[in-house]
Amino acid sequence: MKIVVMGAGGVGGYFGARLAAAGHEVGFVARGRHLDAIRRSGLRVLSQHGDIHLDAAEASDQPGAFGVADFVLFTVKAHDCAQAADAIAPVLGPDTGVVPLLNGIEHITLLQQQLGAGHVLGGVANISALIERPGVIRHFDRLHILRVGEMDDRQSERVATFRAACTDAGFDSPVPGSIERELWQKMVMICTLAGANCLTRLALGPCRSTPATRALMEDLVTETIAVARGHGVDLPQDQAERSLALLDTLPAEMKASMLAALERGERLEVSALNGAVVRLGQACGMPAPTHRVVQAAMAPHESGTPRE
Repeated sequence: MKIVVMGAGGVGGYFGARLAAAGHEVGFVARGRHLDAIRRSGLRVLSQHGDIHLDAAEASDQPGAFGVADFVLFTVKAHDCAQAADAIAPVLGPDTGVVPLLNGIEHITLLQQQLGAGHVLGGVANISALIERPGVIRHFDRLHILRVGEMDDRQSERVATFRAACTDAGFDSPVPGSIERELWQKMVMICTLAGANCLTRLALGPCRSTPATRALMEDLVTETIAVARGHGVDLPQDQAERSLALLDTLPAEMKASMLAALERGERLEVSALNGAVVRLGQACGMPAPTHRVVQAAMAPHESGTPRE
């Protein structure tokens, strides 16, 4: 199977490396010092599930260098989505499946419009992984789940083939009952974690153990669920309790990637996360005032933290 990883950061680099180590042909699209390091010394993954060193990883800053792919793991930042979608056009054959693993929800529609709905699968990654240094991916905790499905939830041969490859590569790929529901359940989690982390500039532990901040997290959860239901998404009646219980099981030191970007002064995905909840809420008549506060507080930092 030929796979192109469009954006070989923490998520794409991890899953792509596992698939390559299992014998699949994987091309990694990267840039800057990370690309230079992969070309020079290969790609390394440090993980509790076993370290990987792809000594001769195929890497380029041009997706077309790898030829037509069976699948594209599309793992760019939300603000790069449109440009990256144009860039992968040379690797798309008639049956190529694009698996977007972005934060947010609106990228599905954008990719369907740019690439054609037949190419776009639904994808949800449950993992904490970052570029530790150029050429090296650090996987935190033991969670590594990749949920993939056709957007209409039909059981296609290409999705079955991809899931089998994931299993062979040693990470979990369960069959989602509804990939749209899975996308929104992830949206509930990431918007709540990112919102609380970024407003307080603290990791998850102090946020969930401080009563006032815990109440803020509950508001972020319930608002996101209300917006999802306003758009016809069939979330369980106890979704709020499930989401908060899951947040309680995560490591106390966990930080959303948006807080990591804020700490580094980089661009933020707030428009694709909390901002999306606000926009989608307006569209269905469901206000999301807590998400609006997050969006407003992060607005001066969205393009990178201003320097004095």
